[in-house]
Amino acid sequence: MVLTGARHRPAGPVAGPVRVATAFSLGAVVAVVAVELAVGWGDLAWVPLVAGLLLGLPHGAVDHPVPAHRLGWRLPRTALFALGYAVVAVLAWLAFRAAPVPALLVFVALSVRHFGTGEAAFADLRAGRPVRRQATASLVLGSLVLLVPLARGAHEAAPVLAAVVPGGGGTVPAAVVTVVLAVVAPAGAALAVERLLAGRWLEAAEVAVLLALVLLAPPFAAFGVWFGCWHSVRHVARAVADDPGDDPDALRRFAVAAALPTAAVLAVGALLWSAGDGWTGLVATALPLLAALTLPHALVVAWLDRTRTGVTLG
Repeated sequence: MVLTGARHRPAGPVAGPVRVATAFSLGAVVAVVAVELAVGWGDLAWVPLVAGLLLGLPHGAVDHPVPAHRLGWRLPRTALFALGYAVVAVLAWLAFRAAPVPALLVFVALSVRHFGTGEAAFADLRAGRPVRRQATASLVLGSLVLLVPLARGAHEAAPVLAAVVPGGGGTVPAAVVTVVLAVVAPAGAALAVERLLAGRWLEAAEVAVLLALVLLAPPFAAFGVWFGCWHSVRHVARAVADDPGDDPDALRRFAVAAALPTAAVLAVGALLWSAGDGWTGLVATALPLLAALTLPHALVVAWLDRTRTGVTLG
């Protein structure tokens, strides 16, 4: 890693994962939109959602090696870090059980920030720019991929929200839906234009593709392909870039590190599926668990972005 303000493309083993992540995410989103325009997803819109949630599991399963990579920690410090990570997740799950409404609102706000900052950081990494704090762009991107599908799919999401928040009916206020669609979608279009005028062609095209996704595809399908095939894949590329080995085996090391935690979460997911009422019951039951895991994961990623600020890979 070098501290520099120069603009250059990432080189070496970093370049490959970045290119693959970019091509894969764009291809997956275009495919989901194309299916919707050609034949429509209909009753199968849940397939991209569940597939995306499953595909996205490994991306958060490698937070435990971070201290060893960044700080050179060894046992028992890494064990204490893992224990603290688990404690934060458990506390978040308990908060969801005790106060589901405020916990859900915090989860949505945290997810908006996490999605937006992750996308902005990936774009900087890919372009060879120092990773910068882009509050406005991050807010627009995170809101675009999460709030617009939630607003468009408010009716479909009602059973899930009702199960997560007992007695609430699962209804998203009509005013909230109107504000989100009237503000966030135009803001996304404005961001695409701003990046186009700045000569950042690929980033402008990506915002336009995401805008088409959230406005044209079924809301559940849109979020599923975003989470599993865009956000998660790009996070993996960033994790590979952080690998201190700096060699072609970085992706293999990622897969090995992610295998056991991913298998554990898949086992829990299988139990939830067997106990739940179809995919709606699965999502409703898994949402508090997902929120609990998201909190420590988002904190770790935010720390990585903070320590990476002003740093480019080359």
